[in-house]
Amino acid sequence: MGKEFNRIYDNNKNAVYSYLYYMTKTTEDAEDLCQETFFKIYRNLKSYRGECSERSWCITIARNTFLSWVRKRKVAEELNNEMEQLPSGSGSNPELRMLRLEEREIIKKVLLQLKEEYRTILLLRDYEQLSYNEIQEVTGLSESAVKVRIYRARGKYKKMYTAYVEGGDNYVM
Repeated sequence: MGKEFNRIYDNNKNAVYSYLYYMTKTTEDAEDLCQETFFKIYRNLKSYRGECSERSWCITIARNTFLSWVRKRKVAEELNNEMEQLPSGSGSNPELRMLRLEEREIIKKVLLQLKEEYRTILLLRDYEQLSYNEIQEVTGLSESAVKVRIYRARGKYKKMYTAYVEGGDNYVM
C-alpha cells in the first residue's frame, strides 16, 4: 500500500496543491489542507475502486477537505497574496514582464472574487484541464449542470474582469 500511495501522491500532489492554493489564497493553508487531503487519501486508499480517475478522486477529497475547513473556520476572503515572480529570461523586456505581472494580478483578483462554486468550476476546467466527466465526478453535478455552470462562471468572470479593467482604482466588486 505504501508504494501505491507514493505513486498517487507523486502523480497528484501538484494538482491538489494548486487547487487548494487557489481556494484558500494562502500558502500555509494550502499546505495544511494538502497534507490533510493526502492523509485522508492514505486512510481511504483501500476504498478507491477506480470508478473515476485518480486525479478526480484526489481533487474530490481535496474539495471536501476545503469545504469542511471553510465551514469550521468561516474564513473571510482576503486578496493580499503576493504574486509569484515570473522567470526573467536574458532577452526579457522589463516593461513586458511588468505588464504580465499586472495582468496576472488582475486575473487572480477577479478569480478570487468569484463565488466558490464558479471559482472551483473554472479552476477544474481551465486550470486543471479536467474533462466534463471528471468535473462531474468531483462536484457531483450532472454533465449538463457542469456545462451550464462553466458557461455562467465564464460569463461572470468576463463581466467582472471587464469592470475591473475599465474601472481601475474605482472598481468595487
